[in-house]
Amino acid sequence: MKFEKISNKLVDFFLMPLLVISICGSISLLPTLLQLVPNKAILCFIGLLILAYVGYSLLRVKEKFFRILNKIKKPLLVILICMTLIWQLMLVRALSGKFGWDPRFFIEYIYKISSKISNDKIYFSLYPNNFLLLVIEKFFQSIFSIKTPNGLILKLNFLNIIIIDVSAILLFEAVKKLFSKRVAYYTIFLYWILYMMWPFVVIPYTDNWSILVSALFLFIYSRNQNFKNFSLNFCFGIVTAFALLMKPSTVIFVIAMVIVKIVFNLQRKPKVEIKKIIELFASLGLGFIVLYSPVKIYQQHNNIVDIENVRKMPVTHFIAMGMSGNGGYNSNDVTENINIKSPQKRNKYNVKLIRERLSQMGLGGYLKFLGQKQINNTADGSFGWAAEGNYLYEPFIRNINKIENHIRALFMHIDVNQGYLIADANMSGYKFFPQIIWVVALLFIFLASIGDSVETLQLLKYTIVGGFVFLLLFEGGRSRYLIQFLPYLFTLAGVGLNKLIILKSKVKK
Repeated sequence: MKFEKISNKLVDFFLMPLLVISICGSISLLPTLLQLVPNKAILCFIGLLILAYVGYSLLRVKEKFFRILNKIKKPLLVILICMTLIWQLMLVRALSGKFGWDPRFFIEYIYKISSKISNDKIYFSLYPNNFLLLVIEKFFQSIFSIKTPNGLILKLNFLNIIIIDVSAILLFEAVKKLFSKRVAYYTIFLYWILYMMWPFVVIPYTDNWSILVSALFLFIYSRNQNFKNFSLNFCFGIVTAFALLMKPSTVIFVIAMVIVKIVFNLQRKPKVEIKKIIELFASLGLGFIVLYSPVKIYQQHNNIVDIENVRKMPVTHFIAMGMSGNGGYNSNDVTENINIKSPQKRNKYNVKLIRERLSQMGLGGYLKFLGQKQINNTADGSFGWAAEGNYLYEPFIRNINKIENHIRALFMHIDVNQGYLIADANMSGYKFFPQIIWVVALLFIFLASIGDSVETLQLLKYTIVGGFVFLLLFEGGRSRYLIQFLPYLFTLAGVGLNKLIILKSKVKK
């Protein structure tokens, strides 16, 4: 048996059960969400489905229509792009506001806002991986001379639009090169309807940057699959450094790529050329060092925040925390780790905690826990909108138009206890609709994974498996952490949809 087939069977051994769990979990959410949907929305949705089906049935035999549509597809695409940008701008105006979780710390440090919680003062000592984002936001604030925290949040959200939309362009071009233009359109459609059009533009945090990183990885890889281009290797090294500094888990793609390259080259048995290997590592390493080293040096000698390396949360902390509750954030674990000053003692405490939790659950209990955690990590098609504590509240802009008011009513509601607007996790009952699309996307991913896989497909599958396993072993518990892997998931879903259409056409013949 060829190494490629063994590798494919191995990755499917992990991927398929995890996908089945995710599909079942996402489907199980539908009945509850359906109960929350306004009746008029259900009627409109059914009406649209009927019209779409009737329209398709009538028009598919009329080749003239499709020829006309093909002629005007560029103007239609321009109109769609313009409408998307307008929608995103309205989202920023309608929803930009305060937040009570991690993104607020960046604003507090930049504007020297004193926190009432003492633990917050050492945030970047605990989580130094967020330092690069702090530097970017501080630079953004300085270069545009933004005087107020609210003003900075608004400008960062406009930057989010650029990040999200540029990621879409890069992803489209990458998928077109790796597969086909048709698969690229399917991929971007899923990205557009499940992420671009949703209000993640108003959350200036690492999630949007991680999407850009993943899109860049795919784009560079699509142009340089054999890593023979020095300039692109150099760029790949820079992106890898940026990924490690911004959100370390995004380098799972690089690990997956190394595995796949080894597997496929074992079969081909290429001639080993020492000179080319040296050039490869030199170009990648040089690109990596160019960004990584200056940031790390500046981290220790910056004028924004004091970082105590000894306070850094160890890897074992995130593993231990990922074994409690729903597999997500555990405030007691965090407090205990903060109170232990010695890194060695902190690590020993977490190792002990891991052993205790494993012992309490037992093997069967732990496997059951992991199954539920996979559902928690992947089932929510809104990708954790409003899942964090005080996710988003008190929008800044008062004078907004009627459409923006409707947008605000869709994604936010009045908190009766606090008396102000907060993010609505149920999206006023409309969360049911993206959930349906997410279920379908997962089914397409499953379909794409069936059968023998070429190198690029295996790369996607290894990346997704790596992402799933990472979220199972470390802090997870909600699907927001899945955002960093969406470009790979949507691409595989696009492949699955294309595969279904091809199979359907063959059956008709």
